[in-house]
Amino acid sequence: MKKKVDTIPLTKEQRANGIDKIKEYALEHLDVKLGNLQSEMFLDFITEHFGSYYYNVGIADSMAFMTDKVEDFYLLMKDE
Repeated sequence: MKKKVDTIPLTKEQRANGIDKIKEYALEHLDVKLGNLQSEMFLDFITEHFGSYYYNVGIADSMAFMTDKVEDFYLLMKDE
């Protein structure tokens, strides 16, 4: 049995925008006219299979940024 992966929920506006973007991309680059259901299914696939990867990249980038800032605090320390 396949384990369901937790995904980051999209707002109604984000979801509608994503569906529109998929439809536009398919028509412009693939010369394929997708309907709402097809675009929604593709968005769900991308979100389920790649969303956690991009989320983790964002977390790693944030950790690197914060680590860099914490190291800056050491530069503020005074010699005893």
